[in-house]
Amino acid sequence: MRRFVMLVASVAAVVVLGAVAVWTQLDGASTVSRVHRGDREQLQSTLAGLTSQYLQFTFLSSKNAADTAAWTLNPGDPRDRAALQTLVRTSPLTSYGAAVVSLTGQPLTAYPSLSALPAPTDAGYAPMRRDLLAGQPGLSDVMTAERGVPVVAFAVPIERAGHVVGLLVTYADVRQWPLQGYDASLRVDRGARSMVVDRTGRLVAATDVRSLGQQLPGLPVRALAGGTGITTATVGGARSLVSFGPGGHGWTALTVQPPGAFSGVLDRSRNIAVLALAALLSGAVVLLIVFHYKRQQALARLADERLFDPVTGLGQRGVFQMRLDAALARRRRHGGALAVLYCDLDRFKAVNDQHGHNTGDKLLAAVATRIATAIRDTDMAVRLGGDEFAVVMEEASADEASDVADRIRRAVAAPLTLQGNAITTSISIGGAVVVTGDARVDELLHEADLAMYQAKRAGDGCKIVVTSGTALTPSPRTTAEPAAHVVERTRH
Repeated sequence: MRRFVMLVASVAAVVVLGAVAVWTQLDGASTVSRVHRGDREQLQSTLAGLTSQYLQFTFLSSKNAADTAAWTLNPGDPRDRAALQTLVRTSPLTSYGAAVVSLTGQPLTAYPSLSALPAPTDAGYAPMRRDLLAGQPGLSDVMTAERGVPVVAFAVPIERAGHVVGLLVTYADVRQWPLQGYDASLRVDRGARSMVVDRTGRLVAATDVRSLGQQLPGLPVRALAGGTGITTATVGGARSLVSFGPGGHGWTALTVQPPGAFSGVLDRSRNIAVLALAALLSGAVVLLIVFHYKRQQALARLADERLFDPVTGLGQRGVFQMRLDAALARRRRHGGALAVLYCDLDRFKAVNDQHGHNTGDKLLAAVATRIATAIRDTDMAVRLGGDEFAVVMEEASADEASDVADRIRRAVAAPLTLQGNAITTSISIGGAVVVTGDARVDELLHEADLAMYQAKRAGDGCKIVVTSGTALTPSPRTTAEPAAHVVERTRH
């Protein structure tokens, strides 16, 4: 449920905002002038909220890319450039370019080339740096890129193990991004021009696309102060009525209109406002759902990659650690024996060298399947990495561990054909069994690993040791019987 709390809260906020706006429109019968001005202020607040939503969507998209891509942060690294190229080509919000930047502000890799993006010395980066220093995502003012293209930049941190190691900066051409599309198509009222300005009063979205990136002269100071309201001023040399609202990060959403046109028929103004509001709210809800869905998909893929090995489908080392921790905790409460088998393929490097890594991966997958079918239903097999596997066996004596090891060795030793190549392999197994006392995860894995290497060096193929307390000793079964007998048993 917690995954959906933010989505539900955001949708509820948008729906509540729409309900309040509609109620305000319908409640306008008492005083035409007051309600009409209230209508415009409410509409402007909604339009400003849409601007804020677009900024948040863009930051969310950039942060998702920063968290999911495997950035090297090496200058000019082709992998970083490929990731940036994919982001730019697939993002509808920041399709002009992107760059990875060091914490000192030094550009490392960019797409397109750094020469096509605003220079690092551009004054428009200053507010973005202030945002980042305040611990927030960074948003620039309008900057001029190659051939006079007006762009804005978004910066989010690249984190590793909870520490910020760099920045992902994405760029949007304000002539083509979705916010401009909405502003260009929006019709608030007769003679009204809808626009969004940055902290300096330069246009980042406007009904007239030709004015983008230009300074809007005559804006009242209070319109850039971060509040919501309506006032009159001489804007662009013409007396105008200006309604305004905060769009977030110092940006302001504005509607500029001749005062006479603003005093039109109330019903017409109210209907247009309601329709625009419904369209904007619907778009906001759809975008919220889409971005939430994509983020959850990305998080699910990331979780799967961290928990399960993509080659064999078995759990990885983290899963092994959790399972063994839980098994040891159950054993401390209820007693019983616990075994860990450490398995290592013999001559795996020769298969890779002779037949290629693709065949090697298929061999690992086949071995994983054989191990999984050879163990008991209550056991769990994992891939620790490379050609190494491990098995956790609860309620397993030394004899049971030895029997399972025998089954694994026989299963793995069976010939198989991969990509037309007949391959026969074997596996060396070491086991550590806790019968009495207690043991830690690292102790068990270390002793099982050591037993495996001893079995590999001796050519036995399998060796099981038993622990009493924290001291690990050879299994009573192996000391009571000649070693050769145990080896013979593991070969059948």
